[in-house]
Amino acid sequence: MHVRASSWVLLLGLCLGYILAAGVPASWGKHDGVLEGVQAVTLVAGALVAVLAAYQQRGMAVGKIWWVAAMGWLGLLSHELAGHAGLVLPQAQVWLDAGPRLPSGGLPWPALAAAGAYASLLLAGVYWVLRYRLLSRVVARWWHEAAMPWGCVLVGMLALLLAAVAQGQVGLPMPQMPDTTRSVMVAMTECWVYAALWWAQWLLLHHMQDWRLSSYLQTMHFSRSSLGERFERRSV
Repeated sequence: MHVRASSWVLLLGLCLGYILAAGVPASWGKHDGVLEGVQAVTLVAGALVAVLAAYQQRGMAVGKIWWVAAMGWLGLLSHELAGHAGLVLPQAQVWLDAGPRLPSGGLPWPALAAAGAYASLLLAGVYWVLRYRLLSRVVARWWHEAAMPWGCVLVGMLALLLAAVAQGQVGLPMPQMPDTTRSVMVAMTECWVYAALWWAQWLLLHHMQDWRLSSYLQTMHFSRSSLGERFERRSV
């Protein structure tokens, strides 16, 4: 399994961010705080890159994978807007200065709308994957060409594990610290989850540029061969 140097940079950033989270202002980890703003910007940027990639590869059957990626980014953004913790497991009881993360009287209608958008985008993405056979056309080719960004995947999984540890969901020992510090650590690790996903998408997009070039060269070769055959027939 080949791990790129950029993945080690992501891993270093994750470890430093997790350690230094104790010195970050507690307000950064609150709902609608600085770290959640960073998450939202990363998700929107990921969706925009996926849409641009889909437009650039609109003539290729495999280009539809980027529409699925855009749905995934927007689905994660809807998940964040719904007031959840993102990709982590169901959130433990993390209390902030202003009280619990979600109101105890039930979810407000914006959260329900965002949750509905999240479910709709998820179902639409699954439909597109099955409808256009993207697993066999794209993902299998990534696998055979050793293009899978395993380093980014491992960093993302480690970030999810660290977030679960900070929330007390795994049962691993954690030093005594205020709940506000734990919330900052969770939000910080979520930022690195989305950063790993963003970089994985960028690496795959760069890899698929060669597919477009090879497809163009094959088309040109086929066109020249057809013209040569027609010229020979006319000469005879």
